[in-house]
Amino acid sequence: MNDQFSSLSESQITTVTLSDDTMKQREFHQQLQAVLESSDTLSALEGVVSSKQFLIPHGVEQIVRAKLGLAAPDEWIKKLSSWGAASVGVLSLKEYVEWMTSGVHVDAPSAALSQLIPGQIPEQLEDKSLGFLPGSFAGPYDWHIDERGVNAVAAWRMFAGQEKFANALPWKDVRIAHIDTGYTEHKALGWSGGSSGTVFPNEGADLLDGLKDTDGPRDPFLPGFPGHGTRISATIAGYDPTAQGGPFYGVAPGAQIIPFRVTDSVIIDHVKEHVHDAVILAIEQQCHVVNISLGALFPSDHLSTALDIAYEKGLIVVCAAGQGWGEVIYPGRLNRCVTLGGVGPRLKPWRRAAKGPYVDLCGPADGIRHVRAEPWKPGGVTPASMAAESGHGTSHATACCSGAAALWLAWHGVDALHDKYAQTGLWQIPKAFKYLAMKSAKPGKWSGEEKGNYGSGVLDVAALLQMPLPSAGSMRKENPAAAAFDAGGL
Repeated sequence: MNDQFSSLSESQITTVTLSDDTMKQREFHQQLQAVLESSDTLSALEGVVSSKQFLIPHGVEQIVRAKLGLAAPDEWIKKLSSWGAASVGVLSLKEYVEWMTSGVHVDAPSAALSQLIPGQIPEQLEDKSLGFLPGSFAGPYDWHIDERGVNAVAAWRMFAGQEKFANALPWKDVRIAHIDTGYTEHKALGWSGGSSGTVFPNEGADLLDGLKDTDGPRDPFLPGFPGHGTRISATIAGYDPTAQGGPFYGVAPGAQIIPFRVTDSVIIDHVKEHVHDAVILAIEQQCHVVNISLGALFPSDHLSTALDIAYEKGLIVVCAAGQGWGEVIYPGRLNRCVTLGGVGPRLKPWRRAAKGPYVDLCGPADGIRHVRAEPWKPGGVTPASMAAESGHGTSHATACCSGAAALWLAWHGVDALHDKYAQTGLWQIPKAFKYLAMKSAKPGKWSGEEKGNYGSGVLDVAALLQMPLPSAGSMRKENPAAAAFDAGGL
């Protein structure tokens, strides 16, 4: 793994300092999008340290320099300056990690550049008495949920058409360990009267402040990425039929979220042992899926060991490919997990996302409507206020896949899967899910020369549910997490 990582550890990333004027910042971003044209999506650039310093993602820099013939560094700097950059610099890997884990990261304000798909949204149904069953999930739907994205709506209708799923939410007992910044109380996550039917903090843990922390895995909204755990939880399992802007849905509305707080930053090089410990606790809590919308830039035995243990126990671990730096991060770079890259509306490549052979498939990562997490005191509940389609990141793609895993487990039955594969190894459960998710993926809008950079395609939940299960004993166990790269075939 060290040889595979050498190119990343020696690389640098371009930064630009822009004017305080938000209009001039927008003009700079529009220049970038104009070069990318309509074949890609970008969304807002990622802020660093101050509200006017931004990263130029590796993928974006490569495309822009190639299209404009800017081979020499001084030509690149001159072009950025002509677009309004007050200064141009670079970050080393070490500097990037230090800034991202120091609590001074700023998600700088910037207008999103990607354009959403007009039309194609069904009228909202007149019946306002929505029950908590798939057959009553009424639109309109956000693009990443229906056939324009991961096709979860068609999957819900498959459940609704089966009599055996008629009287209870089919996936209500699927347990998803969410390893992130913790939780906050939000209406879309079922919070009311101090408890939730979706989020179960008492079964999770705060590994960052210690297991004896009296506040549990609650997100204290410290500098870094406050509310990240809440936002991503809602993309997995949120449900609010009365949300502003229309009903809000996660991919698996109402699935159980077991929160583990391990960090205040999405970069986890400083807390990799906490991630390992959270996975072990997730196994003890009989979780079925592990969502890791976080990543480290350096490898670690803590992470690889955690994946190996989870794999043998039959847990599906879903990881983010990451963004900004250009290379897939850990643990997504390892074997025995499902690693999600990103697409935007119309399934165009999201150019901030990492790409390459370690990406297994892609999910929605740009223009995502998400919940607005707020630092309410315990006992209070954030109301149904939703941000516009401004969410972005492979964190959301990962959440979509974890939701898909919950639906897949419910479709086949957790107990039935255990009975089917127990004798020849529970690792066949995550193996089968990964193989079938990749095989049933639909094409994204990338060119032929980019084949291999975005995995097998874009997650399609309905197609995934229709795939027959491999027979017990017919699959090949993947290489250990930290061993030579394994493409994941049967």
